[in-house]
Amino acid sequence: MCGKVLYSIKEPKTLYEMNYEEVAEALKETDIVLVPAGAVEGHGAHLPLGADSIQARDFGTRMQEQLAKEGIKVVVAPVMPFGPSEGLMEFPGTISLSVATMTAVLKDICKSLYRHGFRRFVLLYAHGGDLGPMKQVAPELAAELPRSQFIVPDWLPLMHDKYPEILTSERAADESHGGEGETARVLTSAPELVDFKRAKVFYLPKKSPVDLTRVTMAIAPRSLKERSPAGSIGNPILATKETGDKVYEVLVNWLCDVTKAAFGLGE
Repeated sequence: MCGKVLYSIKEPKTLYEMNYEEVAEALKETDIVLVPAGAVEGHGAHLPLGADSIQARDFGTRMQEQLAKEGIKVVVAPVMPFGPSEGLMEFPGTISLSVATMTAVLKDICKSLYRHGFRRFVLLYAHGGDLGPMKQVAPELAAELPRSQFIVPDWLPLMHDKYPEILTSERAADESHGGEGETARVLTSAPELVDFKRAKVFYLPKKSPVDLTRVTMAIAPRSLKERSPAGSIGNPILATKETGDKVYEVLVNWLCDVTKAAFGLGE
């Protein structure tokens, strides 16, 4: 006997929900594919382990909808749900891939899509640990696959720059993993999976005012649990769907602009 619906998946379809005839029809109109990746890791007790993967799909489908308004068709690949998450392994349920495994799987995904006719690839991360492997495989794949193009947009710096303008937290610049902004984004698509009763407010100590950007620092890897017993950083209690939509709007507009510029679209 089936239980109640946990949460629903919104349109548009990704390749995961499409049938092969729909993919064949799409390939007649486009060779652009977005390849999103997330993670399965602790994000505080109030968010599901799949928070990053939920956001990865949202980034892809929101980009797909935005670009379609401009007459640009793209296909969104299934979310790769795992990434390097070693620093979160103290939180039960976290699944971590080695960088070698991550890069190998990314390569196989992209090579499969290439064989079907996709030539322009946007490697789209929603988990910071995925960025390094994506930046590693992009030039390797471009060199191996004739007439292919790969881009890896890094949206995290923009997000942190915009947080003080969008979030309601008095420490918006310090909101991070599982905090107000990330909780707000999950609320936009999977509110049923957000448990505010379990949410905890926790901030890291304020950063030193001394500029360390020109200092080379090597620090041994640390578990997030050592720094944040809650497994999250910020004030998730302040999160709202409206805030999540505002953050997505800024980031998705930028991602679409970068994609158009890189591929020479809409000129």
